[in-house]
Amino acid sequence: MKIRLNEIPESGREYILNRNTAELNGVLQDLVQNTPYDVTVFIKPLNTKDFEMSGHIKSSTGEQCSRCGDDFNYNVQKKIREILIPHQDEDRTSKYARSSTPISETANDTNISVSSYRSSQFDLGEFIHEAIAIEVPFNPMPPCKANGDCSLCSKPLVTKPFVYDEKMGDEAKLNPFIALKDLKIT
Repeated sequence: MKIRLNEIPESGREYILNRNTAELNGVLQDLVQNTPYDVTVFIKPLNTKDFEMSGHIKSSTGEQCSRCGDDFNYNVQKKIREILIPHQDEDRTSKYARSSTPISETANDTNISVSSYRSSQFDLGEFIHEAIAIEVPFNPMPPCKANGDCSLCSKPLVTKPFVYDEKMGDEAKLNPFIALKDLKIT
């Protein structure tokens, strides 16, 4: 879903996107499958080129627990706070200057980021897709219950280690080269 930023009024425009409005169903299919999602975005011009985007994303992605391997829905809730600026092309010999003070230290809200757009169009679908994808941790796991057990498989996590061990049998004690004994090279 591409938004034409030059058509946004001075007062700003709000976009409410969910499974029923269906604008992002195709873009988010690989992440959220058929689970509901709720995206609210408000875009307001700061000047003729820059825009402020704020809102929130609520969704869930189908994941496998990194502890037990069972499937579960990982809840994603993210606040959006972005400044949209025009994309600046850089050739291979270009140079840029960077402030020694990060924007998070100068702004009141520490969760502000910068995104770029091209030809006065911003691809909101791609932005939302990446915002959801980056919120999923490398090793997703469901939350724990109050007593410390896993809320998905109810295994205790605090009192004993969460380990799966396989017995290797007597073959591990044998010489590792024993398997080469019956090998015939022709």
